[in-house]
Amino acid sequence: MTSTELPVTLSDKPKRWDFTREAVSPGRLVAWGSELAVASALLAPLADIPWEAGAGVGAICTGTAVVYERARGSWRRVTVARAASWLSMTGWLSYTLAEGPTLLAMAFGGAIWATGAAVNIAMDRWGEETKAAEKELDRQLEKGEQIKGAQDSWARLLNDICGIEGAVADPVVDRWRSGAGETVKITLPSHMNVDALRGYEAALAGALHLPKGGGVSFNAGGPDVPRNVVYLAITRKNMMSGAIPYPRLTPTTINKPVGFGIVGNGDEAGLNLKDEGFIAIGAQGSGKTALMKTLGLGLVRCVDAIVIDLDTSAKMSAVFVNPYLRHGIGRPLIDWPATTEDECRLVIQAAHAAIAARKTEYADLLEDEDVDNLPARPDIPAIHIRVDETKSMPDDVLQGIDFIIEEGRSVNVRVSNTGLRATREYITGTMDELTPGRIGLRTNNSSELQMLFPDTGAPDMAIFTDPGTVAYMSTTKGPFQPTPAKAYATMAEAFTEGSDDYTRMQSLFMDAARELSPIRPDMDEVTARAMGLAWTQRWARIIPNLRGDAHGNVAADRMHESVWELYSSWETPVPPALLLEPGEAPATGKGADIPRLTEALIDEDALERAAQQEAAIELAKSAPRPKSNDDLAVDLFAAQGRPAKPSEIYPLMVRAGYDKSDRTFRDLCAKLGLQDRLVRGDDGTYAAPESGEVPYAAGRVPGAEDDPDGHGDAPHG
Repeated sequence: MTSTELPVTLSDKPKRWDFTREAVSPGRLVAWGSELAVASALLAPLADIPWEAGAGVGAICTGTAVVYERARGSWRRVTVARAASWLSMTGWLSYTLAEGPTLLAMAFGGAIWATGAAVNIAMDRWGEETKAAEKELDRQLEKGEQIKGAQDSWARLLNDICGIEGAVADPVVDRWRSGAGETVKITLPSHMNVDALRGYEAALAGALHLPKGGGVSFNAGGPDVPRNVVYLAITRKNMMSGAIPYPRLTPTTINKPVGFGIVGNGDEAGLNLKDEGFIAIGAQGSGKTALMKTLGLGLVRCVDAIVIDLDTSAKMSAVFVNPYLRHGIGRPLIDWPATTEDECRLVIQAAHAAIAARKTEYADLLEDEDVDNLPARPDIPAIHIRVDETKSMPDDVLQGIDFIIEEGRSVNVRVSNTGLRATREYITGTMDELTPGRIGLRTNNSSELQMLFPDTGAPDMAIFTDPGTVAYMSTTKGPFQPTPAKAYATMAEAFTEGSDDYTRMQSLFMDAARELSPIRPDMDEVTARAMGLAWTQRWARIIPNLRGDAHGNVAADRMHESVWELYSSWETPVPPALLLEPGEAPATGKGADIPRLTEALIDEDALERAAQQEAAIELAKSAPRPKSNDDLAVDLFAAQGRPAKPSEIYPLMVRAGYDKSDRTFRDLCAKLGLQDRLVRGDDGTYAAPESGEVPYAAGRVPGAEDDPDGHGDAPHG
């Protein structure tokens, strides 16, 4: 069946006796009563009434019934069937009575009458089904006319607006489950393809009377779809108004598209960031930084992706590292936030070394697994470098980014960029040519979007009604044309104060630090070794940039106590200027990594202590009456089996439910030391006593039992 034929399907049920248009009705009951009256009249000869009178009455009644059936709209064959049954009965009984009624003849005639009556009653019983079937047929015929009318309307519309003659719309329309619109399949003349519709989005949206925020977009379909078939996505409601809260912080993989919003039909908008980077272009205030936060959340949810930011404004990365730096929660979710020009240069240098090392040292792995590109998995994570405001980067950094884009594809080192404009002043030629993903936000001139989407045509500017509205595409993974989408909101200010979404967004990045820190991957040994001190000492260099003053001076009051203690324990890092000098930088040095409690980092004794800590935490969380903070701290210090700093115990306390804020845990430890429940060392560590009182603890009066030589008469000197 072609798309122009009427989609009418007649019932495949077996045909029945009934052909009436009506169900049982008062009129039908009158007809049956008349039939009975006729049969009674035909017995008139028994009362010496001429049989001709009875036959005449039967014929008159039959004629009346025929007229009634026609008036009720019965089909011709129904009328004939009824008239035949009545006339047969009338004729037979009249003949029998004229010849002289006998018991056998009267019984036979009565059987004829009963059979005719049964047939008519049975047909009326099925009348309702026939009525419904006929209404459905009428509806299908009417629908077919509507479809044909719609097809003709589409043909006229495409002819009037786009100058295309002979386009045929498929009668099956895909209604979106969101209720915002539908997708219509259009078959163009065989010599045309989707390019024939480029540039007509706004004109078609106007002709269809679509609101701002709605619109028309085109899609050529997958590889199996003929070239002349085009899918028109018609958004009839403004789905871009309001804010969409970020979904659950569930772990995922970079091998799947990284979601960042919702398209009109309710599906998630996403880009495959393992195989491609993206360019995001938008004017000031269009929401680029908010979009990068949303995409960043998608990346840090991946169990197999390292995220590095070149962010000299420090806006894009701050929300991902502050939960750790300010509150000591989890670990920094961004693995390397470079906020100075020299730090950005170090990232480029380290990425070059990583690409070279991965290409050589993983060559056997590629051969063994028979793949061209390095797989992304937790033990060999992909590396995604995000560049905020490309124009702010020095020229040598831009050259380095171009090199990474060209050479890093096969070993999962990708780059994404943002800029105010899509000109060569903001986006280099290499970025433009080799970056398949495109995200357009509101711009001050449609020509910017035309440059961002040069081969597909700029999207209709009318869709950018609210912050967070984007048009996105991918030339390699799809969608292959600019598709409107609404990015997830991650900030509380986008929602009504006091609402559930407002409350959740207030702590979204704090929750992300708690929930996602355990699943964040470590850099593989091959890559970390190749990056050298630029990687292993990065946090010792970065923390003064993020939490220090304009000159990089940092003090304890600018960060959480556990972070300060960790930072204070690191050796002074090699300066970036020295690391960037070829042949001058030291090859080895002490790292400054933020520790993770895993089996790979601790010995057997530490594993046993870790098991004790886990047991203490689980016991504290599952106890009917939760332990006090004092008891919990003592148990966790005891589980260490050695003196420990408060910064080592604090994360364990948080896991067990301790939610006190800045600096109170140190105060708790000091209080427990004064109570003799913890022993404070000169180096700021604490230890839990094995039993009872602690020998030589501060604030305790020594007793006789403390004399190592036992009791004696000599005075203590």
